[in-house]
Amino acid sequence: MIAFALWCGAIALPFLIWFLFRKGGYKRKALDTPPGPEWQPTGERFVDPTSGETLDVWYHPSSGERAYVRSR
Repeated sequence: MIAFALWCGAIALPFLIWFLFRKGGYKRKALDTPPGPEWQPTGERFVDPTSGETLDVWYHPSSGERAYVRSR
């Protein structure tokens, strides 16, 4: 009985995670200026499909974090 409950949980868990996060997705707000002096531009540029804005990608070398800044 315990094995069956674990099996059902293993099957249901991915669906539960999908259901909770499907609408939220990974969203990050675009910035107007780079976050700070230690940030470096990566040279990447793309058009955000949800807003239609052109964004430049900036990178923080020590943390690996990326930031998206509106192109001028």
